[in-house]
Amino acid sequence: RVYADGGRCEGEFKKGLCEGTGTYTFADGSRYVGEFRAGKMHGKGVLTYADGTRFKGKFRDDQPVDGDD
Repeated sequence: RVYADGGRCEGEFKKGLCEGTGTYTFADGSRYVGEFRAGKMHGKGVLTYADGTRFKGKFRDDQPVDGDD
């Protein structure tokens, strides 16, 4: 599914939103692989930014809460 902001989600959906596990590719090329809840990064995942830096850990409501890299 492609969203109006240019982002793309592949994986599980509920009510048209990413839910469960999947991959979200942002319009800028950043990419998140992990768990979603109600369309937001929520749970364990890896966020790789367009510049190649990455955050691996837990997310809550689209925000990183701790890392293990």
